[in-house]
Amino acid sequence: MEKEIKHSVVIKSNSLVSAIYKMPVNSSHLFNIMLRYIDANDVISDDGKLHTITASEFGKLLGIDDKHRYRDLKIATNFLLSATIKVSIDTFTYEKYSIFDTARYAVGEGYTSLAFSRNFLPFIQGLDGDYTRLELAQTLRFKKFASLRIYEKLMQYMQPDGTGWWHVDLTELKQLLSIDENHTYWDNNVFRARVYAPAIQEICDKLYWHIRTIPVRVGRTIFKFEITFRDLDPDGLLFKDSLSRGNKKTRLNNAHRAADARAKVSRLSHLKKIGVK
Repeated sequence: MEKEIKHSVVIKSNSLVSAIYKMPVNSSHLFNIMLRYIDANDVISDDGKLHTITASEFGKLLGIDDKHRYRDLKIATNFLLSATIKVSIDTFTYEKYSIFDTARYAVGEGYTSLAFSRNFLPFIQGLDGDYTRLELAQTLRFKKFASLRIYEKLMQYMQPDGTGWWHVDLTELKQLLSIDENHTYWDNNVFRARVYAPAIQEICDKLYWHIRTIPVRVGRTIFKFEITFRDLDPDGLLFKDSLSRGNKKTRLNNAHRAADARAKVSRLSHLKKIGVK
């Protein structure tokens, strides 16, 4: 397999961030993982190039056990091969694009390869200013598709100081998440309780963000969210600390065990000095 340059930051045009599509979260993660191979500043030149990922790497990135890594990679790949995005041109016009047009499976070799569709490349390559930068490591923490999509939109409005705001119509937000008008989740109360609130909670938990949502009403009906947010860990220090030492309870337990161990060593040393065996 040809060695390729991998980027820790993936870049999408704002049109892609605002596009409408729906896919399983693992397929969304695979999509972003494949974007690591794309240099967004290059001229459009990736036509037909296959980008490879091993089942082992896929599993490690997403925390999938060894037994199911290749199966889950294949499922995610199959979905992406048929996935399309819907991009609005104006109120009455939209276009649909296939994201990938080729997948190569190496039977028994534990990897797959994907090639981006030629017509899709302008959304990820040859970009000039109108794009959103995403930390790949952050995107891969989410377990919910809604969390990932809302996070991407918030990152579009992130300021250099780690703060931002997004005022969005509820209809637009539901459409962004591919929720149809005839779906149970279209109801505002159900949407807020079952989709929006869990997604916001996951973003705050996974990224150490503070997010405030103010519903805007006409009469008793909510028609808009005014969302403000702040990254409380812009340098990733809290996340690195949690990775290296676990959560607060784990760190306390580790500290107690370390203190007990030091006390035991000190006691044994003292006993040795006074001649007690």
